[in-house]
Amino acid sequence: MTARTMDTEKTHATRLLTTRLRAGVAVGLTTFVFVLAVRDAVHPRYMRGWPLLGDFLLHGWPLLVVNVVFYFYLCWLAFWFIRGTHGRERVVMVGWFLAILVAPFENVWREWAATIKYTAMFGLLVALLAAIAILLDSTTVADSGGRPA
Repeated sequence: MTARTMDTEKTHATRLLTTRLRAGVAVGLTTFVFVLAVRDAVHPRYMRGWPLLGDFLLHGWPLLVVNVVFYFYLCWLAFWFIRGTHGRERVVMVGWFLAILVAPFENVWREWAATIKYTAMFGLLVALLAAIAILLDSTTVADSGGRPA
């Protein structure tokens, strides 16, 4: 990677977890979703559905098309969120979107459901550890008033 592309990448990067409050919220939400992912892995009979459950409005192919469009929208969001961050914040985003984007594949390949659940759980664990590292690192996080800690 050349110095010019590294400079361009850093100019596009945005800090999301700039205060202790934001980092604490990130840790709390990631912990909550990680606990749910552990529950999903421990209770294998529990199966999630597609991202949009519009059975009461759409059936068959139209429902599948709406879900696929929504999934590609999530992929687009993941690309821009991950591209827009750097360092530990990027690790948090990658972990979150890994868990979000692999979940629908449980319904496509039922025999891979356990592996997919463990992959999502691992992604959330990495995101949780990165969020805790951001919260504990006093040089990168300011207090709630915006002053460096």
